[in-house]
Amino acid sequence: MGDNKPTLHYMQNSGSHQSLWLLEELGIEYNLVLHKRVHGRAAAALRDTHPLGKAPQLITPSGRAIAERSAIAFYLIETYDGAGRFKVPPIGSDPNHDGVKNDRVREEQLFSLAMTSLNQFLSMKSTMGGLSAAMPFFLRPPVWALKVALENWYIDVELDNCFKFLDSELEEGKYLNGTSQPTRLDFVMQFYVDFAAEGCLLDLNKYPKVKEWYERCISRDAWKTALEKGNGYDMGFWRKV
Repeated sequence: MGDNKPTLHYMQNSGSHQSLWLLEELGIEYNLVLHKRVHGRAAAALRDTHPLGKAPQLITPSGRAIAERSAIAFYLIETYDGAGRFKVPPIGSDPNHDGVKNDRVREEQLFSLAMTSLNQFLSMKSTMGGLSAAMPFFLRPPVWALKVALENWYIDVELDNCFKFLDSELEEGKYLNGTSQPTRLDFVMQFYVDFAAEGCLLDLNKYPKVKEWYERCISRDAWKTALEKGNGYDMGFWRKV
């Protein structure tokens, strides 16, 4: 917009919220463009700024358009987090951080868990749920039966395995990289856990460390401010479309 501020294109009920949360955590000035879903889908206007036509999108002060939460978080932290609040401390620089245990390989493993395994199984679960609900009345019973069978036999088993692993990786009172502040990994992972809990009704009580981490994320002031500035954040929206 020519004012030397990044611009976030935010769409209701999407992973845009985690990017807005990060902007609020950084405490920088930014422009916010709000988009509404159309029949549950992304707004057509999002194709005007990026070929993928999805949200979130971040337009940098130089005019570069960045899509995907992880890339946006990487850019924002590298560009605006001069104090290193949301970066993983170098090994040996912080006596309260175990840099050997929480190394880059572990971090990449958890990124992959979020963006491949969790993304895959949560998408399957929500797609089957939406498909069964959209079926004409006379087709709904067999499609619903298929949904339940797939969930019981495969999808829920794999999700449980993923969340048990994530639970085992968390330290009490700390974020995913063993830090006292969230890092890029938390800003990315939070969406998938939110989608699981709110969108797919996964019971986080089964994973106490994940639940404690999740509640710590959504209790942060920046998260609450982002809720006030956005135009709606409900990961269960697809059940109501």
